[in-house]
Amino acid sequence: MPRTLYSYRVGKEVPLLTDAEYEPVALALTGRMQKISAYRKQHGCSLEEARARPSSKAMDLYEQITGYRLDHPDMIHAVRLSDYGHPCPECGKPFRTPRAKLCAECGYELPPGEVAGPA
Repeated sequence: MPRTLYSYRVGKEVPLLTDAEYEPVALALTGRMQKISAYRKQHGCSLEEARARPSSKAMDLYEQITGYRLDHPDMIHAVRLSDYGHPCPECGKPFRTPRAKLCAECGYELPPGEVAGPA
């Protein structure tokens, strides 16, 4: 079940997916670069315009699972729960990674030799 936490790359709280939930979303991302390239060729648009196209199978799957629609297709890469660490004991936002020793939000430092661990 998705867990809503702050995502640094998205810049707000969003539902994060477990590895099992993220698997079909990751499969839907397969070939995205080829689709972007083909879209640019067909429409003669910039890379940024092609990347920002809202029609994305991965985004649709994410919305089906969570009930939340992401603002941009690139955000789909920032919604895997296992990429984040436990919430910080000071501010409550997750550590940026499971291997983090310092909270990027408030500067809280874990004791020497400890790491955040997976969320």
